[in-house]
Amino acid sequence: MMNKLTIATIQYGLSALHSEEQFWSRLENKIRESVDRGAELIVFPEYLTAHLLSLEPIMTHDEACIYLADRTKAYKHFFERCSREWNVTILGGTHICREGSGFVNKAFIFFPNGRIETQNKLHLTPEERNRWALTEGARLKVIETPWGRIAMLTCYDIEFPELGRLAAVNGVEVILCPSYTDNEFGYNRVRHCAQARAIENQLFVVLAGIVGTLTEERPQVDQGYCQAGVFTPCDFPFTSDGIVQAGEMNEDMIVIAEINLYLLRDNHKHGIVSPFYDRRQAQYEIEVEEAVSRD
Repeated sequence: MMNKLTIATIQYGLSALHSEEQFWSRLENKIRESVDRGAELIVFPEYLTAHLLSLEPIMTHDEACIYLADRTKAYKHFFERCSREWNVTILGGTHICREGSGFVNKAFIFFPNGRIETQNKLHLTPEERNRWALTEGARLKVIETPWGRIAMLTCYDIEFPELGRLAAVNGVEVILCPSYTDNEFGYNRVRHCAQARAIENQLFVVLAGIVGTLTEERPQVDQGYCQAGVFTPCDFPFTSDGIVQAGEMNEDMIVIAEINLYLLRDNHKHGIVSPFYDRRQAQYEIEVEEAVSRD
């Protein structure tokens, strides 16, 4: 198992599109640049392919689901080819696709040998439930990679401590978090929770997101707010702020960071605190005693 991993996490800028070919070409340019800068793993943001909606007349959410799902074959073919040709592992953001009688928000990770692993978003936002009418995922997957075990928690999923802890107790050392937040409130919720998951579980969290604004408003994806980054525990042997690398807020850019899994394991043994190992499991199983005021 390899101890060092160079990651490219993408702040994907929305811009005017003139064709679907331009969209795929732009993604390939980002993959090429990431590999040229040493990336072994590339992380694109949530709702990546929703940028294609800007090529069409304004749609309802139901129409948008059908439109995007019809591009699933092209989406998979593109990232499979790029992963193989560039010999790089790619989390291709998330893509809305059909599953059963409905639609899901699914993250795909593509490996150079042709393997594909997926993770349905487990916690849907009110908009995803009520307007997109998506179906939530059923279980968290732990994925084996050349660098150890990873998990994919999409955007809102990172705000639930139980998921991060479940990943950690199953040996995950890197959580990948493709996100889409369209304002500062949403971004800060995801960002602070991403760093909290890194601290409390003593692991790495990688955050990617969409930035920028389309010239024409869309009811689905038309603006984004993000500062992508790679986060660690705020403890020895890492930096005090727990940031390996972060981008420039709301700039269309690629953030490159190297993580060292040996240092993470060193933190588990020699950190000043050890919140993952020091948790009092039995304490959480004790019923809370109700405090009743008496006259």
